[in-house]
Amino acid sequence: MKIYDRAAEEYREEKEYGEKSLKFLYGTVFGRVLLKVFFCRGIYSKINGAFMRSPLSVRRIKPFIQKYGIYIRGCERTDFRSFDDFFTRKYPFTADCTPDELIAPCCGRLSVYPVSDELTLKIKGSLYTLPELVGERFDVSEFRGGICLVYRLAVEDCHRYVFCDDGEVVRSEEIKGVLHTVRPISEKYRVFSHNHRVCTLLRTERFGDIIQTEVGALQIGRITNHDITRFSRMEEKGFFGYGGSTIIQLFKRDIISVDGDIQGLSGSGIEVSVKTGDRIGERVREQ
Repeated sequence: MKIYDRAAEEYREEKEYGEKSLKFLYGTVFGRVLLKVFFCRGIYSKINGAFMRSPLSVRRIKPFIQKYGIYIRGCERTDFRSFDDFFTRKYPFTADCTPDELIAPCCGRLSVYPVSDELTLKIKGSLYTLPELVGERFDVSEFRGGICLVYRLAVEDCHRYVFCDDGEVVRSEEIKGVLHTVRPISEKYRVFSHNHRVCTLLRTERFGDIIQTEVGALQIGRITNHDITRFSRMEEKGFFGYGGSTIIQLFKRDIISVDGDIQGLSGSGIEVSVKTGDRIGERVREQ
């Protein structure tokens, strides 16, 4: 899969972790039977999750780092006790931006979509309505005509995420669901809306109300959000357990402007690789 690395100013092919097993699970009748029996009931997720949190999984760390070229010298600690401990590694994030510049809340591959009257999102060729995303638990009428930012986190990314501005948490809702992968290989089976999600209404100082949704993944899909009411820009909001995951943000109309290069590439169907704290746009009017 081709993505654009904004920092390196180059295109590159992304490696798919566990691609063969995913093709089997989603691309064969027997594989989809296994998904229904084991994954939908959470059997595999519980077993795999327990293993990834155990000391036995440490041996998987080095081959994983070598395969994906992961740089860990900047981690706050490197004495990992399990693969999940490594996967949720923490870096000292910084943002070299002015307060009016919008930052990426995580490392990931960014796509941008206008929010239509129907609030239907086209993600990798599949369509997802806003009710499927937020579970009809939030009033999204005021976001009509706004902007939707989709950050797809690959397994090699740091899976901790931060707040993009100062503000307060108005409400947060957990939506339990069937855990499936959010990676491109599963797109034609329309499984995105069945994932475990956490939707939060954030009231920010510079960018108004934002609905942020964290989406879990196939193997574990664990989402951990800190118990925070008031927050500051770049303060950690939470982290994902092992597996590829996605963060989605909804902004109201005429609040932000996304940088032109990101909009252009996204309009051509190309995701843009960004890092936590990178500028991705700016505020266009006062709140």
